[in-house]
Amino acid sequence: MLSSEEKLSRLRSLYDLSRESDEFEDGVSFQEDMEALVLGNWAILAYDEMDDLALSFHVESHPIAVAKLTRFLVEHDVPFVLYEAFRVNDQDEIVFESDLPAQE
Repeated sequence: MLSSEEKLSRLRSLYDLSRESDEFEDGVSFQEDMEALVLGNWAILAYDEMDDLALSFHVESHPIAVAKLTRFLVEHDVPFVLYEAFRVNDQDEIVFESDLPAQE
């Protein structure tokens, strides 16, 4: 399990890397209290309950923006998992959700 400090450190490194890139035209904000990177108003990067870097897009995200972001992550060897949806629970924690059956 990653500690909160490790997650924040990794997200901060990714945030610094993203600030040097033109791929994030809508901007990136580092939400330390939620342990997440918010990309414009269309995507979020945070760690899931399995300590994988999770990526989720808004349903109306522009396909070119989605392609640029995923290409950026792949080109910089940033491993991630893709989720169909996320929500913020009553404790202001990000909960990733999938309509796919759980894999064992």
